[in-house]
Amino acid sequence: MLTTAVAAGPIYQPPGANLTYGDVTHGQRVQSASTNPAAGAADVARRGQKETRGTIFSASAGLEYGNIENLFEFYDRLTAGYNPSEPGEGGGPGQDPGDKPVGGIDLGEIWDQLDPDIQAAVQAIGAELARQTALLAIIRTEGYGKAWVAADLPFVLGTEYLGGAWTFGVNWSGSTKAFGLADEIEFDPDAARAALEDWFNQLPADRPVQLPVSSDVMLHYDIGSNGVRLGIINDSSIIAKSTRTMEFNAGYSRKAWSNDSGSLFLGMRGQLYLMDLTRVSVRFGDITDTEDLFDEIRSGVFRSDTRLGMDVGALWVADHYQLGMQIKNLNEPRFQFPALDLELYGSERIIEFLQTDQTYTMNRQVKLEASIFGKERRWSAHVGLDAGPATDPLGDEYQWLTLSTGFTTDSRWIPGFRFGYRENLAGTGLKYVSAGLTAFRFLNFDVSSALDTVRIEGRDLPQGLMLSLGFQVNW
Repeated sequence: MLTTAVAAGPIYQPPGANLTYGDVTHGQRVQSASTNPAAGAADVARRGQKETRGTIFSASAGLEYGNIENLFEFYDRLTAGYNPSEPGEGGGPGQDPGDKPVGGIDLGEIWDQLDPDIQAAVQAIGAELARQTALLAIIRTEGYGKAWVAADLPFVLGTEYLGGAWTFGVNWSGSTKAFGLADEIEFDPDAARAALEDWFNQLPADRPVQLPVSSDVMLHYDIGSNGVRLGIINDSSIIAKSTRTMEFNAGYSRKAWSNDSGSLFLGMRGQLYLMDLTRVSVRFGDITDTEDLFDEIRSGVFRSDTRLGMDVGALWVADHYQLGMQIKNLNEPRFQFPALDLELYGSERIIEFLQTDQTYTMNRQVKLEASIFGKERRWSAHVGLDAGPATDPLGDEYQWLTLSTGFTTDSRWIPGFRFGYRENLAGTGLKYVSAGLTAFRFLNFDVSSALDTVRIEGRDLPQGLMLSLGFQVNW
């Protein structure tokens, strides 16, 4: 999955040292100036230089899973109980309705042909459907896998031109995600009881081997073994989405006002997004190889969109503290995934979701930050907060709260270090701890691990893991 990943903008996590520090203006070289649009001029003024230039290259990657062991096998077992589409209507990655076994979930001998207990049979059907409903509930929150990669290249040019600082950047980033979309299973015990009574009242030779007992439930009867299999007629599906984005940005910031207490800096940044998006949707009943579906999303049909975005920011800087605010995606650019063929679907709720899911909007989001600094700004502590949630291209909500502290040095031999905590106040609600170091004044390495764990192939692993490696230079 990692090699297929591609997404727009660092909504999920900021690159480089900011993986640990958070989306704050920590003052440690170029990566700091690539956060708040007002930060470039603040960094130039703090260093007391008329011209400051710098750049950094960061590469980062991450994985996140729902808490389901052996996700592919889980889906393959679950989807075996769902009836396929009509012959000739399916087709695509991970699906071949012709290979779907007839029947579904084995209920065994749920009745005695000579003395049938209709009520017991209805209860057995209801119990199995209750189990399936519980599994669908798990899928809604845990049935997903997600991966992303990113490469980021910001640079700062502090100059007297127009009296401020200019920042530029190029970012390639991406992600892919597969998740379950659960539809409700409708079951009417009274209708099932009546259908079974009518079936038993027929002569054995006239009884059909397929018996619809409710709108979403079909029984398959094997005359030879007297066994019964249960098939679910339902639009529950697996959705796989992927995006690829190249981003170019340019920003300008300058000092707007100053007194003995501190200085106010303002800035703005324009973004050009070149985004490719794709998605597929496959009903549970048509899936025969879930892993194949996940693998094949990389070769899906991508739709290209080009949009402009705008960010603005303000930063109040004093000797030992600073306060900041930025508004990202001021104009809320919108992108379109390819349309899906909805002819196989009958559920209004599922159809509505898939139609709405076709559009991705970069939500306008207010970000707040506060920092305190020690002598010569060697020690620092930071708080970052997203004032509201934003949605990434794959449909996940993020609202980060970050706490961090760090020590920086100009020595080539004494490394700088940093520690952080981040929590998603929306969506998954995951909590991460982070650590990073800067070695030889130019090498950044940061790692962030979720506190929650999942069990994968018999091992307890972090539910989420993010890594970043970067090289920074000032000249």
